[in-house]
Formats: sequence, C-alpha cells, structure tokens
Amino acid sequence: MLTTTFDAAFQAEVAEIVRRAARVPAHVAIHGDSDLVDDLKIDSLDFVAVILQLQDHFEVVIEDDAVPHLCRLADLASYLMERKEAPRS
Repeated sequence: MLTTTFDAAFQAEVAEIVRRAARVPAHVAIHGDSDLVDDLKIDSLDFVAVILQLQDHFEVVIEDDAVPHLCRLADLASYLMERKEAPRS
C-alpha cells in the first residue's frame, strides 16, 4: 500500500476522474479507503480506462508494475502525487 500526504482537493479530483472513467453511479460514495474493485465494482476493462484517463489528465505514466498495488482511491492519489511532483528528465 502506498502512502503519502496529499490534500483533499487532489483526492477529490482523482475520485471524479475515477467516477467518470469507470461510470461509477453518483449514489456510490467514493473516499480514500474505497477499494476500486470491491467497493466501486470497477472491472478490469474499466480499470484500464481509469488508468488511461488519469495518465492523460495528470500527464504522468503509471508503470505496469505499480498497477497491482493501486487498490484503493488513496493508493491512486498517492501514486499520482508522487509522479506529479517528481522532477522530469
């Protein structure tokens, strides 16, 4: 599980992208501890859409070997924040 400090606004931004990309119904609450598969019912095809949307939106690359560790919304937000803040080569 990845952990890092990030603000609520960033997590909300990630949640909204996840909601749109995976077509999560509006009545389903999304919070940091939401499990993408168990709580949000995101299947593998929708998960690919989520990853692609997040990469495009934040202009980062989500490495294939990191994907199995991105189980919760907080994991995604933390990973993205780390990539967003990392110096580009």
